[in-house]
Amino acid sequence: MTDAGTRFLPLSPYLDPPLDLQAALDGDIRADVAIVGGGFTGLSTALALKQMGTDAVILEREFCGYGASGRNAGHLTPTICKDMPTAIMLFGAERAGRLASFADHCVETAEQLMVEYGIDCDYHPGGNIMSVVHPAQEPRLRRATAAAQEIGARVRFVEAAEMRERGIPKAFLCGALEEVGGTLHPGKLVLGLRQAALAAGVRIYEHTRVQRVTRDTPARVETDRGTVSADRVVMASNAWTPEIGEPGHRLYAFGVTLFETEPLTDAQIDAIGGWSGREGIYTAHESLLSYRLTAQRTIIGGSKHVRYFFGGKPGSHGGVKDASMAANLGEFRDRFPTLGDLPFAHGWSGWIGMTLNFIPIIGESPRQPGLYYGVGYNGHGVAQALTVGGLLADRIQGRNNPWYDLISCKPAWLPPEPFRWLGVRSLLALVNGIDAWRNRQILRRGIGR
Repeated sequence: MTDAGTRFLPLSPYLDPPLDLQAALDGDIRADVAIVGGGFTGLSTALALKQMGTDAVILEREFCGYGASGRNAGHLTPTICKDMPTAIMLFGAERAGRLASFADHCVETAEQLMVEYGIDCDYHPGGNIMSVVHPAQEPRLRRATAAAQEIGARVRFVEAAEMRERGIPKAFLCGALEEVGGTLHPGKLVLGLRQAALAAGVRIYEHTRVQRVTRDTPARVETDRGTVSADRVVMASNAWTPEIGEPGHRLYAFGVTLFETEPLTDAQIDAIGGWSGREGIYTAHESLLSYRLTAQRTIIGGSKHVRYFFGGKPGSHGGVKDASMAANLGEFRDRFPTLGDLPFAHGWSGWIGMTLNFIPIIGESPRQPGLYYGVGYNGHGVAQALTVGGLLADRIQGRNNPWYDLISCKPAWLPPEPFRWLGVRSLLALVNGIDAWRNRQILRRGIGR
């Protein structure tokens, strides 16, 4: 199959609709807590509440895992904020250090959930490396690594010699290794959590599109065929939140494309260096690319060339592919020249929630007591979303949780349209322009070949 003919999947290669699809909500019901969204945040919240004896229902527009939880690149990472220098600039060194500790805690929580519920999701705890692909990126990444180490983050710089010893492909010159986390199969993880929730007796209504949440007491969550009256409501709808209500006005919904190659032969793996540790890789671009070698010996990559559409509501657009996918595939060919004849199996797209300060929006609405939310993970939601469920459950039950107090803050203000669209498009044009210039230099100078 040629690059131009790469098959584009309607969902992702990670999962198909479950055979035990749960019935849609039909009528009016009552619950202690109504959770909007059946991804990592919604499922982890429901499981935590169930352990506390609280009746929670999940309302999912398609089926659990259909959104970013079942479409992401599969990196379990302690990354938080844009980088540590940015976190220090925005929040100060003391709070940035605690945010780094929270990010480590998120990875540990995800690992504990896998063990607790017996979920085999091909987890490989080999860490992730933010990698230099052009020498000009190295000084800034070294400074960022040093800043992260100073505030206690478990990260260290990997020199070129060690990169080659690890068998990392030559395009990735050196980098910063996050020593916790690794890579996994997100479909197996989210469906494992779904099964755990069903086994625990959590009521899940799939193919149930939430239209809005009223400000009544108790609140009413209105869907296309029924309602849920609940004392507490949790918005776990991430990038789809702008279609429903608060705090969607604080979110950017970005469209992301990913791809997967056909399986590599032994010779092809040897040709790229071996990659025996299967570390996840991010490039140190302004708009990063990600790559990982899977347990099935394929390479999954993408994430760059994101798209933002006017209005910021993903449901009003058919998806993102075409030019974005072509750009990702082209950059893969540039990074892995020894795999020039390796076919691409398929591509897919999805939506992520971004915030202005790169910190997720977690907390309780100041305008509507009893309305909680955990959204906007800025592309790092696997670890963070799985942790937020426990934080929100503690808050709903009135339990003290120091992590909640740390991460919960007033969401950053976003300008209205059309200023938001103009600002995002201008910023994307700038960062993509810088990256394209770097990429041309890499090819012209034969860097990493």
